[in-house]
Amino acid sequence: MCYGMHFAAKKLKPYFQEHPITMVCTAPLAEIIGSRDAYGRVAKWAIELAPYTIYYQPRTAIRSQALADFLVDWAETQYLPPAPDSTHWRMHFDGSKMRTGLGAGVILTSPKGDKLKYALQIHFAASNNVAEYEALIHRLRLAKELGIRRILCYGDSDLVVQQSSGHWDAKDANMASYRFLVQQLSGYFEGCEFLHVLRNDNDQADTLARIGSTRKAIPSGVALQRLLKPSIKPSPESDSIFVPAPPEEVGSDSRAPTDGTRIPSDSSKNAAVEASPGTSVLGPGTSVLGPGTSVLGPGTAATRSKTPELGPGTSAI
Repeated sequence: MCYGMHFAAKKLKPYFQEHPITMVCTAPLAEIIGSRDAYGRVAKWAIELAPYTIYYQPRTAIRSQALADFLVDWAETQYLPPAPDSTHWRMHFDGSKMRTGLGAGVILTSPKGDKLKYALQIHFAASNNVAEYEALIHRLRLAKELGIRRILCYGDSDLVVQQSSGHWDAKDANMASYRFLVQQLSGYFEGCEFLHVLRNDNDQADTLARIGSTRKAIPSGVALQRLLKPSIKPSPESDSIFVPAPPEEVGSDSRAPTDGTRIPSDSSKNAAVEASPGTSVLGPGTSVLGPGTSVLGPGTAATRSKTPELGPGTSAI
């Protein structure tokens, strides 16, 4: 009690200096503080309280102290965390990388408890963190289209959650692009928070992610989405995403002309030769054997236009 009086006088010094203070308590503080036999801390506190006008009165009725006792007994209730807002949606997302492919799963839960389940099949080679980011980005876009204004995003990937929250930096170029895209999407919402949960608390999203990565049959009540390309432009400095070249670019001829001229295939060349004997493949008046030489039909010798005359008795072969 003496220390409490000393602490109150220290914190409320302007009030103690300007006004008389009445202290109501059951302990005989006036005798304790005013005693000449006091020593140690009590004597020190008495000296510090001496300049103030303090009246000590015994507590004669319980009712006068009821409010103070109530505040002391229930002071901890004001520090309890506030109840979650009923307008918040909840999202649980997870990614999965299996031998058969890459997939992700997302569950959107409304404030009333209704659940929307989604399975994503990712058809490009990437890391598991990329699958986590793709699931988060596509469902944030869906939440935006649904008009959701407040959302809590739960994931078991500490890297994705901490980077999305802005607590961690992204050293990988692709991760940095994904992080920037998530922050852009989260800016649309009035409230958007990314929270890390244990894998056991994210088992439903993990099940959907495994369905997407193993390419199993989609159960009823689950929406399927196929992703053919990443949401960002892959960086050549990172190997977290590999996008194969388009089929038409594979095995292309490096000798193809740049002016748009079409080179005929071998089959078209053969067809041209067989269809029109004596006609040059490269153009009129030009021979495949050399200048001034033409390709003739069967049984006809190919000769140069300026062949010298042979002498009598000389064979052409």
